[in-house]
Amino acid sequence: MLDAAAASSAEPGSLPEMRRCLVLALALFAVSCGGSPPTGPAPDPDELVTGAIAAMRAVPSAHFEMSRSGAVVTIEGLAFDRAIGRYAAPASAEAVLQMHAGDLAVELGTKSIGDQTWLTNPLTGRWGELSGGFNPAVLFDPIEGWAALLADLREVSLVRAGGATHQLSGTVPAARIEALTAGLAEAQEVSLLLWLDAATLEITRLEFSTEGAEGRSDWVITMTDFGKPVEIEPPAEG
Repeated sequence: MLDAAAASSAEPGSLPEMRRCLVLALALFAVSCGGSPPTGPAPDPDELVTGAIAAMRAVPSAHFEMSRSGAVVTIEGLAFDRAIGRYAAPASAEAVLQMHAGDLAVELGTKSIGDQTWLTNPLTGRWGELSGGFNPAVLFDPIEGWAALLADLREVSLVRAGGATHQLSGTVPAARIEALTAGLAEAQEVSLLLWLDAATLEITRLEFSTEGAEGRSDWVITMTDFGKPVEIEPPAEG
């Protein structure tokens, strides 16, 4: 058996040296698999919000989904459940609205281009122009949309940092809720959870609740596919 002195002075490529290399490699592998990686200082939530404002002002296009659960919120007399759609700068959006009337499920199409909004008739499927109503494009308005909402956030705090997203919490003033829900909820102060892409600081998810005549409604908004080509044309009819 080799003694300690012999082992410490072993030539490169000798059996003791190979054993030490193997032990070191196993230790490094264990650290990489199960050890805790080094962590730096947590990002400043105010700096994250500032970065998110710039990122959302620059969004050329995105896909989005808005869903509601809990108390009913209506559009044209139908209960709103979900909108799945896409946005194109500077002020265009289109979506499929999933609605219901009693036990009957209904899907409507909606388009918004500038100040004009169209909605399909639930009975005929034909397009008709609306005055006001659901307009998700307002969320992306560079002045009144995401940038204004983020700038007005109060009591911002970091919930979780690192990985693919940073999670923040904050309070939204009443004046911003109509834009946040694309005109579906009345003005009121709400608390929200906000997820930002860690690399780009674009908003990827929001969760919040509102109170209305029917009670509490819970909302989730998600956004994906930032910058992918999107073209939105006015409806052929309407």
